[in-house]
Amino acid sequence: MKRHFTDGYTVLFCLTTLLLGSHKPDLESDFIQNENDYSFRGCFIVNADPDCVLNQVFDFQNIAEYSLGAKSIELDQRGDHWYDVTFTYRKYLVFENQSTWRRTLHEDEHRIDFELIADENNVDILPTMQFSRGYYHIKPEEDGCLVEYYQECRLEPGFLEDVYIKMVRDEALNFLHIFKEFITARCVTPGAKGCC
Repeated sequence: MKRHFTDGYTVLFCLTTLLLGSHKPDLESDFIQNENDYSFRGCFIVNADPDCVLNQVFDFQNIAEYSLGAKSIELDQRGDHWYDVTFTYRKYLVFENQSTWRRTLHEDEHRIDFELIADENNVDILPTMQFSRGYYHIKPEEDGCLVEYYQECRLEPGFLEDVYIKMVRDEALNFLHIFKEFITARCVTPGAKGCC
């Protein structure tokens, strides 16, 4: 698997790109694929209270607002700083995927970790995730916060793997835009700068 950026380098990478400009200066992303492993990292800056962002992202009631096209989202069980949630997705009226994730809140680090518990497709031709994990990291800045999303995954080879990877890449970028809009709507003070 290709080596990923360290946490400090990611902050520098995101801030440099956001300050110096890019094709989409309001956010930055990186998708890496190496055989059956892939990772996606995206970041953006919002003029918002980091605690507000952390709480809004962790709240189970809000997940549907920044998740893409889930047929259903169900809370399975909950602890003091964690819960398990099951997503069901349907594509092209035929393919269905159900995955269960544990989301854990680390308030002192302004971070939410997530890890795949179970993954199942209704047809064998779709690749299954062997493992997946990642995080949301809200890093306080002078005028708001840097919001970073990261996910890595290993896929079991399947007949439609190339098609699936392209779909995942496109949906990851779409997710980042929707996620930023969600945070901006929930936590950015009216009249404040939305980015940088």
